[in-house]
Amino acid sequence: MRLRALVRDPGWLAVVLVCGAAFASIATMFASRLLIPAERAVILTDAWPWTADGVAVQPLGPDSQFQPGDVVVAIDGRSLSSWAAEALSPPWFLGGQALGPSVSVDVVRAGAPITLTAPIEPFPADRLGGAPLGLVVFGATALLLALVLIIRRPRSIVLRLLIVAVSCDIADIVAWETGLQPTDLVARTPFLYAFGVAAVFSLVFWSSLIHLLSTYPVRVRWLVQRPAAIVLVYALPLAGLAVGATVAALAGGGILAWIDRLGSLNAAIVSVMIVTILVAIVAGYGRTPAPRRSQVRILAVTLFVAAAASLVLVSLPIALGNPPIVPRGTTALLALPVVAALALAVIRDHLFQVDLILTSRARIVAAREAERLRLRRELHDGLGPTLAALGLKVDAARDQAAAGRAAEVVPLLDEIRGDVRRVVAQIRGVSREMRPPTIDSLGLVGGLRQQIEALTAGSPTIVAVAAPDLAELPSGIEVAAYRIVIEAVSNIVRHAAATTASVRLEIDDDVLRVEVVDDGIGIDESAIGVGTRAMYERAAEVGGELTVERGRHGGTQVTALLPVRGGAQGAVAVARAATSANPPTVGPTVAPGGVGPGLE
Repeated sequence: MRLRALVRDPGWLAVVLVCGAAFASIATMFASRLLIPAERAVILTDAWPWTADGVAVQPLGPDSQFQPGDVVVAIDGRSLSSWAAEALSPPWFLGGQALGPSVSVDVVRAGAPITLTAPIEPFPADRLGGAPLGLVVFGATALLLALVLIIRRPRSIVLRLLIVAVSCDIADIVAWETGLQPTDLVARTPFLYAFGVAAVFSLVFWSSLIHLLSTYPVRVRWLVQRPAAIVLVYALPLAGLAVGATVAALAGGGILAWIDRLGSLNAAIVSVMIVTILVAIVAGYGRTPAPRRSQVRILAVTLFVAAAASLVLVSLPIALGNPPIVPRGTTALLALPVVAALALAVIRDHLFQVDLILTSRARIVAAREAERLRLRRELHDGLGPTLAALGLKVDAARDQAAAGRAAEVVPLLDEIRGDVRRVVAQIRGVSREMRPPTIDSLGLVGGLRQQIEALTAGSPTIVAVAAPDLAELPSGIEVAAYRIVIEAVSNIVRHAAATTASVRLEIDDDVLRVEVVDDGIGIDESAIGVGTRAMYERAAEVGGELTVERGRHGGTQVTALLPVRGGAQGAVAVARAATSANPPTVGPTVAPGGVGPGLE
């Protein structure tokens, strides 16, 4: 990991800040419960039972003074609404009342008011560690997987979003499973404010899932290429919460009724976001090329089921003012297969890469040997005889000059000069086959634009768009991208009958994404030629993947994903390790319209 480069990366800094804030919130909540004694009662988080006068609680432990369903209305002779109004007014963390050995709590039990003397005791450890097993396993497993993957690929947008989602989800889980206590309002404990921030983390969790689904398995170009649109994915839910909280306050009923409305408001916003996620899953799966769907099918199904269960069983009932149908831990159990599916996708991706390398390496070796034979023929049959003839002519010119026949020497020298020029042209042609010289003189983008202009002569109209960060590409990636684009453009000129086309190059997640799209007649998969197969092999030999498919609006779309860092070198290393004992067997190339390894 290049620490300096990551520090300059605003996306990475955002990940560090959000995850740091989430874990700081988690640490604050745990420390508050471990260090600050309180009464043995907790507010029900699933039902969120606030009224204008008080809040229902459940006892903590068998020796608690409270009973299930007790409604706390006052503490130490002061109404709970008064305590809440003061605790939620700035300055926060200051001015809270120190709790003595016990507090006087006025509750309504079975419709009758009574006063309890509740001892202030340490928070029970079994409650602190007693979150449902599903939530614990889900959070720990997802976090471990995210950390392992992000260490290996710190620039991966998908993995960054995954670790943000997991961190925010754990903060939300800890808050709701630990639960508020009425005296948090009295003492203004740090837990009170960390619990309030958990609502923000909940929205960031769902927003990050929406962002992730816009990137994987197929990128939603109109969204991910507009930074303002990505900002809105996160800002709109938070703005909705702020506006809704203001409207809820204007509705009257007191501070406790307002807190009750906040629970329904948060659940309503989450419900809308889950519906968006469900639509994104279906749309993303539909946009995924058919050969790749098998790699993402399990992940898509498990994520859809988990999101739908969260919507129907938890968030939607709360949004409608009802208790959830099942505890939150049940939906977490349904989300466990999501982690397993993601791990399976990673494993399958790795195995598919190894298989692709093994089957394509023989073809690459064969192509390299064929290239060597071609160069040998060029040198032996072309340049060799020409240079031999030049040698003879030089000898003849020397003999004539020695004999004093100057008039005969001049025409012979002219022939020699013409032959030298032809030899230089041949050498330049061989060099151009090895590496296009325009890449060295104009760069990848400049060379492509010059060659595209020469190929098309303005018809069809082809627009080339490149990201500004393409200056430091490995030479092998540059050549592969150049050859793929030129071959794709040549196909457009010869076969597509297109009027317009576009070439786009951009760096995405340490991968050079090359996209050539036209508005022509589309691809005929039964007539795939040598040039198209060469594009697949150009991508495969640098450890990348290529897709040729019908465009969304007709025509043909060629998409190549070429690893910028560690891709080709890593592919060769894996191939060498995998084939050190047994020679590879020749296998089929990636079929036209198919794709290579898939986890972006």
